[in-house]
Parts: sequence; structure tokens; C-alpha cells
Amino acid sequence: MQEINTHLKPNDVATFLGISLRTLNRWQALRVGPARCKVGKTVLYRRDAIEKWLLQNETQPVRNFVGAAR
Repeated sequence: MQEINTHLKPNDVATFLGISLRTLNRWQALRVGPARCKVGKTVLYRRDAIEKWLLQNETQPVRNFVGAAR
């Protein structure tokens, strides 16, 4: 049976988001960034929570680009 890992450790999350572990820790201290949970001293992030956070922080263009050349 194949195990699907639904929780990531901070190193994996930082790599996935393309940020440093220090930035992720700073976000954690400021209570920004994806939701996390703590089991003992281990911090874990759910994959679903990371994807939800990314969707919530997605920006949409306010207008369409119209090229100058005609």
C-alpha cells in the first residue's frame, strides 16, 4: 500500500514555496503564511492548508494588456 504524505515539515514547505526557512520561521512568528500545527516540538503543515493559503493570496489582473503596436 502506498502512503500519501499529507503533512510537510518546515524545510519541505520552504523549498516548495521557494523561500528560506528563516522567512518561513519569521512568518510563523508574525502569524502570517500557511496554517500550521504543532505535535510536541514538531511543526507540520498540511498540504491542503498550503494550497488554500496560496489560493487566498492569489491576485487577479485588474485589466487586460493591449499592445502598443498595431
